Amino acid sequence: MNKKLKNTLHIFNFEFQRFIFYKRLMLIFLFLIVLFFTYLMGDRALTFAANQKTSANVWDAVFSILGSGNMLFLVLTPVLLLFISDIPVTTNFEEFVLLRLNSRSKWLWNKILILTASIILYLVILLIIILLTNSFALPLTNGWSEMALNYSRYSYLNPQIPATLSVTSAFIRLIVLLILGWLGIGLAVITASLFFNSASLGFLFGVFIDLGGYFAFKGNVPQHFVNLFISNHILLNLHSFGEKNSFYPPYFASIIYWVIWIALFTIIGFLICKKKDFLLGKVTS
Repeated sequence: MNKKLKNTLHIFNFEFQRFIFYKRLMLIFLFLIVLFFTYLMGDRALTFAANQKTSANVWDAVFSILGSGNMLFLVLTPVLLLFISDIPVTTNFEEFVLLRLNSRSKWLWNKILILTASIILYLVILLIIILLTNSFALPLTNGWSEMALNYSRYSYLNPQIPATLSVTSAFIRLIVLLILGWLGIGLAVITASLFFNSASLGFLFGVFIDLGGYFAFKGNVPQHFVNLFISNHILLNLHSFGEKNSFYPPYFASIIYWVIWIALFTIIGFLICKKKDFLLGKVTS
């Protein structure tokens, strides 16, 4: 392995471990928050299935939690923003890392890697908690439940999803949208944090984006402009799956949307990083 690449990966590994250790209390907070809501959503699915005399499975809980606009915009994304907003904030340690890497671009790529790894870790934790919490009451099967097929909207699913996709395919598409969406929002947040050298302002910028998506999701944005907001590109059930004259975007249009978003904020981040005076930066919370 190239010595410079090996050194960069070594610093990334060290920084990521340090970042997770620093965030350990927030990880516990995340665990408790998600545990509470997964219990509620799982119990909701179980109660509905019992009342309707139909069957539900763990996938109903997964899509109910990760596919719910209220959960995504009011709980899951704000917790993630708290988790990642201070990634690029300048400290004495960051100045040491910058000197060690001897490259502003390598330093920022390192932050983007930490952001990406944090999002994946966050999502893995969410899935583990959802599966473990609900597997005691709901079976884990390799297909759609009767509840998803007959009462799909109660599982926060577009009716076309169980009609046209397997549960595995739908799950993969859901995860891809969440990773790309959170990476795009995360890049916007760390770009703002880098510009202001403030985790609080970076977090508030992320909340602004998140709430914009929430208001669009709730129908408070004119229909012709709603596809400009993140809601129709991060929620799987707000996509067109073969419906004619649908107001929702096709799935792959959202992939392009997030690729453009990620590229845009990566470029802006590098421009800010190039001009930033790291020696004068001080942490503001």
